[in-house]
Amino acid sequence: MKEGLYSGLDAEFYDELLEGELEDLPFWRMLLESNPGPALEVGCGTGRIMLPLIQEGHRIDGMDSSKRMVDLLLEKADQLNLTVDARVQVMEDLDMGKSYDLVFIPGFSLQMVESRELLKQSLKQFHNHLSPEGKLAVSLFFPWEELEEDEPGEWRLRKKIKRPDGTRLVCHQSTVINYEDQSLVVENRYTLLDNERNQLNEELRDIRLLWFYPHEFHLLLEECGFELLDTYSDFQDEPMDEQTPHAVFLARKS
Repeated sequence: MKEGLYSGLDAEFYDELLEGELEDLPFWRMLLESNPGPALEVGCGTGRIMLPLIQEGHRIDGMDSSKRMVDLLLEKADQLNLTVDARVQVMEDLDMGKSYDLVFIPGFSLQMVESRELLKQSLKQFHNHLSPEGKLAVSLFFPWEELEEDEPGEWRLRKKIKRPDGTRLVCHQSTVINYEDQSLVVENRYTLLDNERNQLNEELRDIRLLWFYPHEFHLLLEECGFELLDTYSDFQDEPMDEQTPHAVFLARKS
């Protein structure tokens, strides 16, 4: 991931920014209930998925490239009296020192690696961390809507957040597609205001996402030693179709 990503306002307000945008917790709960062995969440962030599932009794370790996000996760875990194993690592050099029955990647984190070569290296590291017959679940974002936009790069309001103390965060977002290398750059402008609407801070954070056609990612999984078992559309127990914007690929170590 790009250095500096999720180290400022994007980390501090991460949970609130995603609230109502990505209703995926029930899906990951379903997946862990059907694969009850020890699991690793790649890109665990602030513990949005990991912590409530640990509270329910699931055995989950976590890793994330952002130290600030992991620090926030550990603070939340401490408040909940939970002992967790969450480490600051990058996917392509993953080294947890143990194996798992399930490695799962919410939040499209795999698409944030710098190149396709590093993505393949990451898939091979996941393969190395799986027990025999272990499974890998990868969430992917397909930018079908963005590909049809007439004015790429135009700023639009993404979200407004108001905290109980009156502090406000306003996020504007723009997206630009690069067809040549199949990447999508999402730029976020975060403006922090106090309770009297005075500006306290402003940050720009851009996220570059690699994107794939479904058949292309299927071939990548096979190249890296996986057998595709199923695909899911929009975090539902339904098959994906040509218009699915969010999908999960479930594969088995072969």
